[in-house]
Parts: sequence; C-alpha cells; structure tokens
Amino acid sequence: MLTNTFLWAAVVTAMPLVEVSPRELHDLEVHQPVSIKRNPPLEARANRIIPVVVGGSQDTFVPNMIRAAAGDVIQFQFSNGNHTVTQSSEDSPCQPLQATQSGVIHSGHIPFEAGQTTVGTFNVPLNNTEPIYLYCATGPHCQIGQVMAINPPSEENLVQFSKKAAGALANVDAGAATGGTVGEIPLADAAFTPVEEEAPPAPPAESTPAASPAPPAETPSATPGAAAAMEAHHRLGY
Repeated sequence: MLTNTFLWAAVVTAMPLVEVSPRELHDLEVHQPVSIKRNPPLEARANRIIPVVVGGSQDTFVPNMIRAAAGDVIQFQFSNGNHTVTQSSEDSPCQPLQATQSGVIHSGHIPFEAGQTTVGTFNVPLNNTEPIYLYCATGPHCQIGQVMAINPPSEENLVQFSKKAAGALANVDAGAATGGTVGEIPLADAAFTPVEEEAPPAPPAESTPAASPAPPAETPSATPGAAAAMEAHHRLGY
C-alpha cells in the first residue's frame, strides 16, 4: 500500500477524443483524496485524450499517475494558481530535463484566476510508453508533492520519486515551452470546478464611544470682602 501522502494517487481511464466531465473520470473528485484506480489493458485504447488537472485547492496533479498508450494525448488543464508541467529524470526530481535534452516536456507557467471563463491547457502527445516523470516548477510546489508519473514501472516508482522531490534542495524552472502545445478550452468543458475565491471577512461593527463623564461642579469660594463682612456680622451679634 502507498503511504498516506499518496492516497490521492489515481490511475485514470483514458477518455475518448471528446470533451470530458468529472463524472466520466470514474467519479474522480478532483479536489478530494482518491484511491488508485486501474484502467483496462491499453490495447485498442490509443488516440484518446486523458485529462490531468493541475493545481486547484491543493498544489497537486490529479491524477498523479496514469497509464497511457502511444498515440494518446495527455491534456493538462490548469486550475487555480500558477503552475507548470515540467519533465525531469526519475533520479533528479525538481530539475528540468530540458537543461540536457531538447524536445522534452515543459509547459511554461500557466495561471488560472477566479472569474476566468477559459482554462489554459497543455496537450502532450505520446509517441511511446516510456516512463515520464513530471513536476511543477513554481515555488516549492515540487518539494511539497506536486509531482506525477506517466507509465512508471510500478506505483512504488512514483512513491520514491516523490520522496526524492521532498528532499530536493531547489525547485528549478525551465525555459520556453516544449514537448506539447499550449492552448485553452472553455471553463464549462474543463474536468474541474474552480475553487471559489473566499470573501474577505467583514470589518467589526463600529461601537458608539461612551460619553465622557461631566467634570464635577466647582463650589465658588467666598471672596475676601464677603468673608470679612460675615465675620463682622457675627461679632456684632447680628
């Protein structure tokens, strides 16, 4: 079994060459933990679009492990945040393979903000079934678990890849987009529902300041002349 960190890993069934919905992803809830689901054998399943949601309420790929055939197209759909799909070697996560090889996968940074009506995509056609290891090159996303694998030899390969990513000293970006095609689709056709932007908390109600207490009334002191007159009055017996 995978560790708790990988309970959200999933193997998604390749979808037909049509726009898809979350229900067609075998009830895969994009922003919820999911268990691994296996797709049928790959024979006669080529030339399909397989959607992968990038980002959202968490910095993840969903699913984070897929099985695909040569001729399939992996369509990365970018949800909330600013993310990349960047290829690395299995042994060097968070380091772009583009630095040493040409034509490998790197989408560049593709953001999604609340209120958008379109979704950025990155379509990657597969020419073979060799393992591909990917990460997000934004900030610390790679180290905190935004990694995935296409056709790894086993689930354990993805587990070990993620552990290595967690210990990476740096998350390195790549250059221009290569290995796929940047595009967009209507939000209504995306395989996810955007995370709603939280409204800022209401400011506290203003209270009416308490009135300052009135100063005590001053008792007028007798003037010297009045005091002398009163004293004379008493002496005369009045």
